[in-house]
Amino acid sequence: MRNSKKNQKLFQVIRIASIAVLAVLMVMVVYFGSLPKQYDVRQGQTSEYDITATRTVKDTYETERRAVLAQTEVAPVYVISEEVSQENLETVSGFFNYCEELRKANIDDLGMVIRNKSEMATLLKKAVKESYEIELADDVAYTLANISFVDFSYIELEANQIAAMICMDALDEQAIVQEINNYASAVEETKTHDDEEYISSKDLLVRTLRSLLKPNAVYDEKTTENERIAAYKNAVADPVMIQKGTRIVSVGETITPHIYSQLEDLDLLPTDSFNYVLLIGIIVYICIIVSAGAFYLSKFDNEYPIDSKTWIALMLAFVIPLISSSYLTAISPLFSTIMFTSYIFAVYLGMQGGIMMSVLSLLMVLPMSGFNTELLFVSIISIFVCCAIACQRNHKFNAATLILYTAAASLIASLGYNLVSQSSKTDTFNSALWSVISTGCSVVAAIGCQPLFEMISNNASPMRLLDLAQQSHPLQKRLFLEAPGTSQHSMMVANLADSAAEAIGANALLAKVGSYYHDIGKLERPEYFTENQKDGINPHDKLSIEESVAIITAHPSDGLKLAKKYRLPVPIQNIILEHHGTTCPGYFYYKATKEAQEKGEPAPPKEKFSYRGSVPSTRESAIIMIADSCEAAIRSKGIHDIEEAEALFRKIIKQKIEEDQLVHSALSFNDLELIIGAFIQVYAGYFHERVKYPE
Repeated sequence: MRNSKKNQKLFQVIRIASIAVLAVLMVMVVYFGSLPKQYDVRQGQTSEYDITATRTVKDTYETERRAVLAQTEVAPVYVISEEVSQENLETVSGFFNYCEELRKANIDDLGMVIRNKSEMATLLKKAVKESYEIELADDVAYTLANISFVDFSYIELEANQIAAMICMDALDEQAIVQEINNYASAVEETKTHDDEEYISSKDLLVRTLRSLLKPNAVYDEKTTENERIAAYKNAVADPVMIQKGTRIVSVGETITPHIYSQLEDLDLLPTDSFNYVLLIGIIVYICIIVSAGAFYLSKFDNEYPIDSKTWIALMLAFVIPLISSSYLTAISPLFSTIMFTSYIFAVYLGMQGGIMMSVLSLLMVLPMSGFNTELLFVSIISIFVCCAIACQRNHKFNAATLILYTAAASLIASLGYNLVSQSSKTDTFNSALWSVISTGCSVVAAIGCQPLFEMISNNASPMRLLDLAQQSHPLQKRLFLEAPGTSQHSMMVANLADSAAEAIGANALLAKVGSYYHDIGKLERPEYFTENQKDGINPHDKLSIEESVAIITAHPSDGLKLAKKYRLPVPIQNIILEHHGTTCPGYFYYKATKEAQEKGEPAPPKEKFSYRGSVPSTRESAIIMIADSCEAAIRSKGIHDIEEAEALFRKIIKQKIEEDQLVHSALSFNDLELIIGAFIQVYAGYFHERVKYPE
């Protein structure tokens, strides 16, 4: 009792000392980390220093220069002239109609040609020049005047379609020629007639349309000016950054206006003397936050107790993100690792504790980000979502869901903030991008570092459980080699527990892995357990009932010793100790009772034969207890009928209830029915017989 009080007092001293050290560390991080070295230089002066950027900031001078350059480089904007486009379409249509009328006029009432081909070509060329002021080439005029009416109709149709498509866009003279060539390329390049003087359909289309179509693009002054303004704003919104570690000026180099502007951006020019007011303000600010956190933790009272190991893990989870944020916020005010703290604290302290400590961590980061209100808003929303998911004990949400949900929350919060503040599209996009990157990286880092924290506090996570599920684990190897029967029994129990936990929404992974290790205590004396005995040799035949019971009932405590030796997670240690609860081995108790009756003595007390463990404290532990008993009973009785198996399951569960083994397990009667159904489903497949093959 005295040692317990001493340990408690020592823990309180350690807690107070760690809080004090944490406060001092935070003052150093927030204040000294934000004070770069300053240089007394002027424009036109030769530098006496090699100066490099101490943090990443915007280069105001270069950003403005590039913005002006981007503005001047915007090309004039041309828009489509509907008037010219319509005129082009009417010209093409009228031209071919005119040509068609001339061609028809060359045919008399008897269907005979009035003029010969050469005369007709000359007439068409002259008429087109007078009507349209277009000088057709001789071969073009000859072909148009003399090709068949079918070929002429085809050329007319293609010309009108191509003209319609071309006039849909604003095109200058060069672009029109290019578009005519592109569209005409689909026309077959064949002679329209056997006459050598005829040109191909493709050439006829291209050369005719080139003569008829005019550019329909006109200069748009207003749009051009708007695009130049937009180019300027985009350049300003995408600033040139002075990266940390960049050489600003070297010894002997002249301080140009650009260099001087960079030094101003980096706050490397002389200012007032030591800012005691700022230092005092930071000290008060951090002391308030640390005091609030210490007060909360001292009053924290729920199902997540804080021992010395957990306290160390929590302090690390609080300090690491703050130190990293002091560097990351220089890249972007929204780049912080608050979600790291949120995840770890939610896992250890639940949703309430995770939210509270994450908000305090956020308040620590704010001065380093220039008290960015967007960071405050986005982080608070993300903290709530992250903690609400990470605190789930039933593992309803996996790691991928946690990352996606938290990142989505930060994205939506950032978009909402920028919409309310009416930020530009570029600013909105950048803010949303950094918010998602910050949140996603923080959660991924927290999940990746969780095994390190579990090494300190010895808790279980899905990642660690998956690692323990591997058959290459030393205890699993020993179980397979030294106690093969127990190994097979554990595998079957794992299948039952996994199926049952899945059915009632419990932690199926914990139940499955816990089943693998629940009987590792049998490794101390494997031959004393029926499933490992060979050749009909039973060592219990040489022992008294008391000695046999002592060996049998010791395997949970023996297993707990092995679990601690191999640093198995606490939840699995509890399963090992609780999987038999306080029941007693029925066989030996029945045997002892029978011997007492033969001697005329009263039946021995059950407590003398009972296991020295504890009743199951979780649903997973209770599931493994039931699965262990059912699997052993099925194997012992040699049952191969599903109806008999169900009756046995119900009998065993009823016995556990009557013996008060499930009072702390939080299992409902509906859960028990679902567990029975899951067991039946597993054994239905197990009892299935293969078709017998002919000999």
